[in-house]
Amino acid sequence: MARRRCPERGWFAKLFLLVLLLLGVGSPPSSGLAASGPDLSLPQGGVLLVLFPWESTIRDVELGQTTGQVHPWISGKPSEGGGRFRAVLVGVDFAHPPGTVSLKLVGTGQTRTQSLSVTERPFQVSRLSVARSFVTPPASFLRRLARERAVIMKALAAPDVPLRFHAPFLLPLSGRVTHDFGAYRYLNGHPMARHSGEDIDAPKGTPVHAANDGVVRLAGRFYYDGNMVIVDHGGGLLTEYLHMSDMVVHAGDRVVRGEVLGHVGQTGRVTGPVLHYGAVLRGAHINPMLLTGLVGQAVHLPALAPGVQTASGGRPEGGAH
Repeated sequence: MARRRCPERGWFAKLFLLVLLLLGVGSPPSSGLAASGPDLSLPQGGVLLVLFPWESTIRDVELGQTTGQVHPWISGKPSEGGGRFRAVLVGVDFAHPPGTVSLKLVGTGQTRTQSLSVTERPFQVSRLSVARSFVTPPASFLRRLARERAVIMKALAAPDVPLRFHAPFLLPLSGRVTHDFGAYRYLNGHPMARHSGEDIDAPKGTPVHAANDGVVRLAGRFYYDGNMVIVDHGGGLLTEYLHMSDMVVHAGDRVVRGEVLGHVGQTGRVTGPVLHYGAVLRGAHINPMLLTGLVGQAVHLPALAPGVQTASGGRPEGGAH
């Protein structure tokens, strides 16, 4: 005689199995290499401020060939007792191909991976007419251009020091964006390097303000970039201010959020008064217009769990980095 199935018993068995799965009972122990945390997403040229709990032992975040150090960071004014975190900036260049990449979170004695989705961003095609010498400079200028490029690249190779800012970023001025970030450029019909920042039109003499607290890494006049200031905000992040009529700061100066750096001008390779506003994070050109939402849209990730076995069988040490 065939046994009759009890529908109530099958329903309770399924419920019990679901509870076990939710509680993680019977699942294999963590190796310290499993993916964890919320899904992260960035557009091409995007940037994130990633925060970990103050007690976290994560010390580095690796993305491809670049490594960002995790530093102590206080949100808001430290004198007013802002929230205490461990922080790192994560960004991708405008030329980074869309797709899913892995962030490696490296802690004391263990490692965890976190997925990051890079989404496609549309880019403009820009066609401009400029003086011929700015497209094909005289041979006598080539040595000068090489020397200037070396100076600029050295300034952009900032050490990964603790974040110098605590408040949200500001736009350096108000104006109309006329040349979009990441645009494909053609000057006098010739293809050129892509546009690495945002061109903001404003009347000549309009004050240009520091987007946030930092240290001036470079202040000088250059053939293509005109009067240019680069500010180091810590964490590998720098902002650039080009084509100004003058500069009122010098290399090594400490500047505060909103401080005047210079004024809108028409120096270098431009067709009118404009500010080229750029941002670079560990060599990656990121969209400077996204910096205003950086602090307010910070992403919180969990700390590495204490006592979790690593792939090599070791155990993490106690204490915060």
